[in-house]
Amino acid sequence: MTNKTRLPLCILLISLLSACAGPISTSRTSSQGGEIEQILARADSAPPIEAAQLRLQAAQSLMRQGETKRALSLLEGIDTKNLPPSLAFDIARLRADEALRDNDSDRALRVLDTRALPSLSQPQQSTLGSMRAEAFSLQNQPIDAARELIAIAQLQQTSEQTQATHDQIWSLLKQTPISTLRQAATDPHNDFYEQGWFELALAATQTGDITQGSSAMTEWQTLWQNHPAYTLPPQGLQSKRVEIMDVSRIGLLLPLSGQLAEPARAISEGFYSAMMTSNSGMAQPEIISIDSTRVSTPAQLASLAQQQQLDLIIGPLSQDYVAQLGSINNFPVPVLALNRGPQNSSLYQLDLSSEQEAQLVAQKAWQDGHRRAALIIPAAEWGQHLASSFEQAFNALGGQVTARLDYTGSNELSSQISQLLLTNQSQARAQQVRRTIGQSVDFNETPRSDIDAIVMTALPQDARQIKPMLAFHFAGDIPVYATSHIYEGTPDSTRDVDLNGINFLDLPWVLEPASEAHRALQQTRNDTENRFGRLYALGIDAYKLYPYLTGLSQNPSAFVEGETGLLRLDNQGRVKRTLPWARFNDGVPVLQTPSLPEQPQQTIPTSE
Repeated sequence: MTNKTRLPLCILLISLLSACAGPISTSRTSSQGGEIEQILARADSAPPIEAAQLRLQAAQSLMRQGETKRALSLLEGIDTKNLPPSLAFDIARLRADEALRDNDSDRALRVLDTRALPSLSQPQQSTLGSMRAEAFSLQNQPIDAARELIAIAQLQQTSEQTQATHDQIWSLLKQTPISTLRQAATDPHNDFYEQGWFELALAATQTGDITQGSSAMTEWQTLWQNHPAYTLPPQGLQSKRVEIMDVSRIGLLLPLSGQLAEPARAISEGFYSAMMTSNSGMAQPEIISIDSTRVSTPAQLASLAQQQQLDLIIGPLSQDYVAQLGSINNFPVPVLALNRGPQNSSLYQLDLSSEQEAQLVAQKAWQDGHRRAALIIPAAEWGQHLASSFEQAFNALGGQVTARLDYTGSNELSSQISQLLLTNQSQARAQQVRRTIGQSVDFNETPRSDIDAIVMTALPQDARQIKPMLAFHFAGDIPVYATSHIYEGTPDSTRDVDLNGINFLDLPWVLEPASEAHRALQQTRNDTENRFGRLYALGIDAYKLYPYLTGLSQNPSAFVEGETGLLRLDNQGRVKRTLPWARFNDGVPVLQTPSLPEQPQQTIPTSE
C-alpha cells in the first residue's frame, strides 16, 4: 500500500523539478550575460591597465559559456605593449591556448613571442616554454620544441618536475632524424645545456657495431658529467644496459652432406671468420659441430644438447627441420634457426628471405610518394611469393597495385610490356583511324596513366631487357624499384648500363665497404661476391647476433648492424632486416642510403 502511494508522489516531484529547471538555467545565463556587459561597460571608462584586466575577466567568462569567438575578439583588441608582464602573459596564454586547441601553431607562436613577454616569473616562463614547445611539435620541428623544454628544465624546482621534462626532451630527440640532430649539434649558438642534449642523442644513435654504441655513450658520460641529463637521465636511457647472453658452448647444427651441404659450408666458414676477426672483447665460446643429417629430429637434438651441455644451438638450415623445432613449445636450449619457421614458435629466426625485401620495396615506394604501382615479376613460384608480399605490404600502407605482368620469356617481353602499359591499345586506335580516313596519321604511343611506379623482380639477364623496353614503350620516366635479384653482386658497367636509373636494395655485404670478416674470406674464397656469397654473410651475422638475442628481445627498437642488414627482432623472435638502397648510374650501383635508419633507435651497450 505504501509503495503505491509513493510512486505518484515521486513522479509529481520529478515533474515539478523538471518544470523549474528551464527558467532557472535561462535566468542564470541571462544574469551572467548581464554581468559581462557590465564588466565591459566599466572597461570602456577605466584606465588602460584596469580596462585590460576587465576585458580579460569578461573573455574568461565568455569562454566558460562557449562564446569563444567573441572572447578572442575581445582579447585581440587589447594592446598589451604597455601592460605589466604578468597581465600581458595571461592574455597571451588564453589566446595561445585556443590557437593550440585549433592546431593553429603559427597563431600560437605569434601570440607567444618571447620578445613581447619579458620579465616573467619562473612559473610563467615554464608555462610559456611548454606552450611554445607544443606549437613547435605541431609544426614537426622537434629541435625547436626540445630547445624550449631544455630551457624550462633549468627553471624547475623539484626533481620530479625536471625528470618529467627530461623525459619529454628525450621523447622528442629520439624521434628526430639523425641528419637533423647532426645539424643541431653543430649550431655555434647552442648553450651548454642544448649542446649536451644534442650530443647525447647522437651518441645513442652510434650503433654500427654495438660496442661502438657503448663506447659513444661512455665518451658522452665522461665529457658531460656536469650536465643535467647525466645527473638525472631520461627514463629511456636508464635501462639501456643489458646483459650479454651467457654462452659457453654452442652447437652449430648444419648438414654435412646432401643438397644443403654446400650452402652450409659457406655459412659455417662465415661463422668462423666472424669468430676469428671479432674484437668485441667477449670470451669466445666452444663450438660443437653437429651434422643435421644425422641428428635429424628434435628429440635427438634435445638429448644431444643436454649431453653436451649446450647453451645455444645455431641452425638448422632445412626449413622442414626448423618447422619441427618450431612446433615444440619448451625446447630445453635456445635455438637461432637459419631459416624461416612457424609463427608463435619459441625459436629465434635469422634468414635471407626475399619476402622481407618485397616488404621493404613497398615501404620505399610509399615513402617516395607513390601510390599506384605496376608489378613486373617472373611467372615462377618465387615470383608469385614476392608479388604477394609486396602487394600485401603496399595495400596495408594505402597503395594499390594497378597492373601486373607475370612475364614468361625473354622472346616475348616487348609485347608483354606493351600489354602491361596498354600501349598496344594506342597502336590499335591509330590503325583504326588510318583505316577510317584512308591516310596515314602522326601517332605517339602513350602508356596508361594509372601508374606512378614500377616494381620489378627479375634476374639480371631479364632486367637488362626489361628496362630498355620500358623506355621504348614511353615509360622511361616512371620510377623503377627492384629487389636484389637484378644485381649479380659485382660491378659490370658494360653489361649493366641498361639498368641505369633502377633503384634496388641489397645486403650491406654487397653494397657497403667490406668488413674485416668479409676481407678475410675474400682472401681464401673466390665465390664471396656472387649470390652464393650471401651465405657467408648469413654465417657472419649468426655469430655477430647471438650474444644480443636477449637484449634485442627486450628492446624492439634496438638493432645490430650486420652483413645481411640492420638486424632487429620482432615479437615473434624473427630477425627483421633493413637494407641499404642503391641506384644504377653508368652501369654501376651507387649507394643511396646506408642501412642505418634515419630515425634513431635504441642501442644495446655491452656489459662491463
